[in-house]
Amino acid sequence: MTQDEWWNLWRRDPRATPFQSPAWIEAWWAQLGRGERIDVEMRGADGRLFAALPLTVWHDGGVRRLVPVAAGTSDYSDALVDVAAGPGALTGLWDAVLATAGRWDELLLPDLRADSALLGAVPDGWRAVDEPGEICPVMMLPAVPPLLAGLSKSRRRKVVHDRHRAAALGEVREEIVGAEGIDQALDALFALHAARWAAAGEPGVLADPRVQAFHRAAAPALAEAGLLRLSVVRLDGRIVAVLLGFADARSGYSYINGVDQSIPGQSFGTLAFACAIEDAVAGGAGEFHFLRGEEPYKYAWGAEARTTVRRRVMRA
Repeated sequence: MTQDEWWNLWRRDPRATPFQSPAWIEAWWAQLGRGERIDVEMRGADGRLFAALPLTVWHDGGVRRLVPVAAGTSDYSDALVDVAAGPGALTGLWDAVLATAGRWDELLLPDLRADSALLGAVPDGWRAVDEPGEICPVMMLPAVPPLLAGLSKSRRRKVVHDRHRAAALGEVREEIVGAEGIDQALDALFALHAARWAAAGEPGVLADPRVQAFHRAAAPALAEAGLLRLSVVRLDGRIVAVLLGFADARSGYSYINGVDQSIPGQSFGTLAFACAIEDAVAGGAGEFHFLRGEEPYKYAWGAEARTTVRRRVMRA
């Protein structure tokens, strides 16, 4: 499938997230992918693409597992399905995936949301085993700005307090950076994230040069599609917090952050999240996804737990 076809299908699937976009998946494959890739797609009689699922074979010991491209790095995995194509689209997609079964032993579909089309019945001769996946807290957003009006009294006080406390140190600016600021923001993110984990005696997930290269490739492509949200907090011009996130027409997402922890008593991270969530509200999003992990700060914002599903499909 061409990039244009992929993007067009992505836009026609109301369940699609930035993790299913070609900007994310192709950048991941170029920097982190290896082995055999199996791109499954379904087309109508007119040749129009109406379902797609990029997959790769992962050799886990002696087991060949077929998994979505970028699984693990992506907090949500799924196929892209044009709902206007009807139930036949999903049936055809399953048939196409299972037709490649000679090349793998088990199909593993991690991080499926509850509304995933892939959680339906599997074809005869196959069985699915579903297990709870990751906890991904989600915050419901107010229908109209401002964000603070929709927060609990304690959370509202926390945001205002942290902003005032930071402002006492100097000039503070919160912003969603444009394309011209991506490189600087990523440089700061990698440095701040490394400093945090170095203090704990660990390298951190962003220490791998290949992971950094992946984000440097994905960010501009996501920005071009209007999906990237890099929330930056500056103190007297110096970046003290970065939140790498995304946004589409339905939701905002926080993916990973870095915060300067060298100044005692400051919570610059609160400001970065407030900036990102306010941007999602202004954009008309109904939800903000904090993605995997049950860190207490996510629930302090008012998020509620949602559990993804880990589905394994094998011969009956």
